[in-house]
Amino acid sequence: MTLQPASGARDLNPQQVRKNHLIASKLSSLYQLWGYERISPPHIERLDTLMAAGGISNNEILKIVSDEPLGLRPEITASIVRAASTRFDEYERPLRFWSTGTSFKCNQSIDGGIDIEESFQSGVELIGTKAINAEIELLSLLIESLEVIEIDQKYKMTLLIGNTYLLELILSSFDSTRKDQIKNILCDLDYIELSTLDVKDEIRMFIKNIMNMRGTPEKVLTNLKNIYGSNSYIDNLRELFTIIEPFAKEKGIEVQLDPTLGTKYKLYSGLTFSLVSSSSSAPIILAKGGRYDDLVKKFSSSNQNCFGIGFSIGIDKIRELVTSNEEVKGNNEKVLIAYKQSASLYKALKQQKEWHNKGIISVISHEPLKTNDATNQLLKSNRCTKIEWID
Repeated sequence: MTLQPASGARDLNPQQVRKNHLIASKLSSLYQLWGYERISPPHIERLDTLMAAGGISNNEILKIVSDEPLGLRPEITASIVRAASTRFDEYERPLRFWSTGTSFKCNQSIDGGIDIEESFQSGVELIGTKAINAEIELLSLLIESLEVIEIDQKYKMTLLIGNTYLLELILSSFDSTRKDQIKNILCDLDYIELSTLDVKDEIRMFIKNIMNMRGTPEKVLTNLKNIYGSNSYIDNLRELFTIIEPFAKEKGIEVQLDPTLGTKYKLYSGLTFSLVSSSSSAPIILAKGGRYDDLVKKFSSSNQNCFGIGFSIGIDKIRELVTSNEEVKGNNEKVLIAYKQSASLYKALKQQKEWHNKGIISVISHEPLKTNDATNQLLKSNRCTKIEWID
């Protein structure tokens, strides 16, 4: 019998589980204040749903052995969009949904095997609104989410914002036969691949300048406008940053515009964003999202209100950055109820209920205790702070 979890999977200890629950609870309370309602899509879906109309590769989905093609969800957005377009099709738009749950990504390991990336996430979806105000709402909610989570201030937060249409505008400058290669270089910031690219030196320098263009929104937008002229996407982004950038700075979050910002999944069409935290080792992506109008169109039976935008927060990643330890700050008292005679078990159960009514954790000894050593050992093994004897 193999005693280890599947490759990539993890066992969480009780403290990690409590902290996950605390973070998820804070986020859910915030979502509800913003008018979002909870939805709980299934963990198992048909593969055509999970592939998100081609946005997710079949190889990235963990399959289920079944008579029909099924798999575990690698993310939750596609399932919610599917539900919005079927079960909630008659509901008035916009739909505001939030969810918390586990997703399962399938990664190829170095030895050719499969690694399972199991993650606990929380997020929201706003479906049925095209206006830029929807994007402003989602980004504002993401920024406020950081405040309620209480991440340690020593970690610098950066909100990276991009737009797939900006990337398409940039790629329109290049020969069609090299667009895919150049796109990968831009999105991966692959300077090595750029050095081997078979293009003229001035084109290579232009690509390098685009790669280095990430920075303050106003500066990047001005540079793009100087290159490509007036553009509705540039104008919309300028309007968005006018509101979002001051709001983010109030919370200590740096905002950067990255015209080459890419995502692992090809779900998004329009605004994309990632929330990145500095750490002692390497940057960590804590949250990501964007607009997925094309995905909504694929699932919808009509062309009306086919708009959607959302984000997901990686609770497992955020857990390690949170300073608040409220599960410990509360009443830390834990009572061991002990007795010397078996006949006292009924009284012990009654007393345990009294402690529970007060909101205090209490456990009962399974056996009568006869010696101080046995009592002290049980007190320690149950991690109790005090003992109550039942006569």
